[in-house]
Amino acid sequence: MAALLVVAAIVAVTLLTLTSSGGGSGGFADPDSPSRQGSRALAQVLRDQGVDVEVVRTIRDFEAAGVGPTTTVLMGSFDFLGEAAADRASRHASKAARLVLLEPSAFALSDFGVRLAPSDGGRVDLAADCGSDLIDRDDRLDARVTFYQSTDTSADGTPQLPAGAAGCFPGHNADAAVVVLPSTNVQPETVVLGSADALTNARVGEASHAAIGLRALGSTARLVWYLPDISDLDVPDGSGNLRPSDRGIPEWFGPATLLLGLAFIAFALARGRRLGRIVTEPLPVVVRAVETTEARGRLYRRAGDRERAASSLRAGTVQRLAARLGLPSATADEVVAAVARTANREASQIRALLDGPTPTNDRDLVLLAEQLAHLEENVRHA
Repeated sequence: MAALLVVAAIVAVTLLTLTSSGGGSGGFADPDSPSRQGSRALAQVLRDQGVDVEVVRTIRDFEAAGVGPTTTVLMGSFDFLGEAAADRASRHASKAARLVLLEPSAFALSDFGVRLAPSDGGRVDLAADCGSDLIDRDDRLDARVTFYQSTDTSADGTPQLPAGAAGCFPGHNADAAVVVLPSTNVQPETVVLGSADALTNARVGEASHAAIGLRALGSTARLVWYLPDISDLDVPDGSGNLRPSDRGIPEWFGPATLLLGLAFIAFALARGRRLGRIVTEPLPVVVRAVETTEARGRLYRRAGDRERAASSLRAGTVQRLAARLGLPSATADEVVAAVARTANREASQIRALLDGPTPTNDRDLVLLAEQLAHLEENVRHA
């Protein structure tokens, strides 16, 4: 039982961990969250600047929001973006003026056709070292970042961004924390912003984070901020076929579940009751049920206590007669009257028998016992 409780607790914690980073306010870089990790401050400033900020949390709501040439799309989370939802989101976002991918994973980059590879950069303090409409050369980034490197290479094997692209806030290698890709026939201008930390309420006021966020998200009249929730792991694709995804489940979840199952089986085998064939054990001595009564009678006889013996005989008779006549809580007089009616005898005779004088010798005591037994026999057959 204890093992079952432990397994249930671990599963509950795992599910809570899985769902806590999904939809609903309170998640990382969530525009509705006022916590230190939320992004309500940036969203409110954008609204104050006249930008219509619309937050959507499912692929259905994202498609229903409508995206056009005056709309910027921000993809703010990829933990629960399944393959089918990603395909639909990519097609819908292609109609926007600008697509901003906030710290995308390798899966997300592939889903949106961006030829970049991510790598963890940790906490950094970087200068922009580039020039574009989105980033000023004097901008600074002081936050936790993910760097991105082009998967395309030049003739000498060096990673090379496509023509017209800009990599800002470079790292040690040919990578950057912010990459701006020009629009193509099938894709709008795409900004890979490698630091969700910079846009949180706790950090947006530091360095040039606020300016970068406002330039990236406030260049159009409308912003659709899409945060996929856990329901987007399992949605139909464009053909209506259901395509479940396991992207939101950590890699360790499967092995951990298997390990817990094996541990539970081992615990059950070690602590479970082992049942074998039934084994009879002979008793050391057999005691007859009547022997206790006989032993008590011999004690009364040895002590010469006829009064206690007669009292016990009468009390037992009254109790059995009352139970047989259905009078478990009746008084002695009520029992006498009921017995007299049932046995068709005088009440005075019954009272003398059940509540008469104490026998003076053993013969009278034996006679009293016989009369009481005869009275019970009469009532039983009446």
